[in-house]
Amino acid sequence: MDASREEMAERASEFEWRLEGEEAEIVLYAPDDSAAGRVLPAASLEGGESPVYAVHSGEGFGWVLAARFAAPDLFSAPSCGLLLRTGVRSDSLDVSPGDLVPVILRRLSEVVPPPLNASAAGRLCEAGAAFAAEEGLIEEEDLEVFGRSGGAPDALGRRALAAAERDWEEPAAVDVRVVGDVFDAERAEEVGIERGEIIVVVRAGSGDLGRLAVEAHRGRILSRVRSGVFDGREDLPAAPADGEETCDLLAAVGAATAFAGGRAALRLWALRRALREDLPELVPVASWGVGGLREEEGHLVHRRHLAVAGEGQILCTGRFATASLGAMLRSAPPFGVAEREGKWPWEEAGLVQRIADLEPTSP
Repeated sequence: MDASREEMAERASEFEWRLEGEEAEIVLYAPDDSAAGRVLPAASLEGGESPVYAVHSGEGFGWVLAARFAAPDLFSAPSCGLLLRTGVRSDSLDVSPGDLVPVILRRLSEVVPPPLNASAAGRLCEAGAAFAAEEGLIEEEDLEVFGRSGGAPDALGRRALAAAERDWEEPAAVDVRVVGDVFDAERAEEVGIERGEIIVVVRAGSGDLGRLAVEAHRGRILSRVRSGVFDGREDLPAAPADGEETCDLLAAVGAATAFAGGRAALRLWALRRALREDLPELVPVASWGVGGLREEEGHLVHRRHLAVAGEGQILCTGRFATASLGAMLRSAPPFGVAEREGKWPWEEAGLVQRIADLEPTSP
């Protein structure tokens, strides 16, 4: 986007900007309009519903749009976030919370995950975290937080499914926090977190499996565009919502979503094994998906680096535990933004409501 188009972004409120895209209006939530141009590709999809919602800060950028077409370039590969409470106060530890991080990482490196053969990989992509429960890695009650998701492993393609074993063993990101200020005492009590408590945040992606699956289906759709079967542009290939290609793409994304959820469950299993003496009570209290493509209320909803978050959904947004307010097609940013003049932009813009500050334990 050139500078002249950037200058056309109109400020609708303190943290909201509006801009006309090629096919749809853009609503941008950000401290300023400097990222307005980055969302233009999503607003140029023919058949896209207006508006396209975008969120931007120094920590991240993403968008969400609903359309009558499936465009692989307009969503990110699925990933899964997980919030774990420990029931342990930071002041009860023999070491500082910051010193706990390297201990956790060292012990996790010593935990060998159970093997994942081709048959098990297929079941994992069909059942997600439920597969981990069936294998005895997590408890049945944990599924109340994870939920149930799944797809068709046959839709992934051979290369993507072959990557499952390698991705399965790749460690998921683990972050240790301490609950600081509590902004919503009632909601914090519902979640079960208290000021001073050690909290663990896990983030697991779908790895090469998700990336290769989306690439394969993009190539298939692009070939249809080039051959004239689909109308459209080669730089933004898209398939009609009611076509076989879209059905197969949705099945592949569902499988990748289940795989990411299974990897998060595996990390929970590994943490419990590694920390049974130090943090014996590791309880999942919230799980959220990020990215992907879903059919919702008759539309294909594309999310790029935004969480799937209906009203009341708990997730981590930057350094805060938050509850989604259901805005932006039931999406929310998993990344944060700095306070500005005593105001927190995502809260002021009506995207999420802060529950508690999750203070980092390491720089």
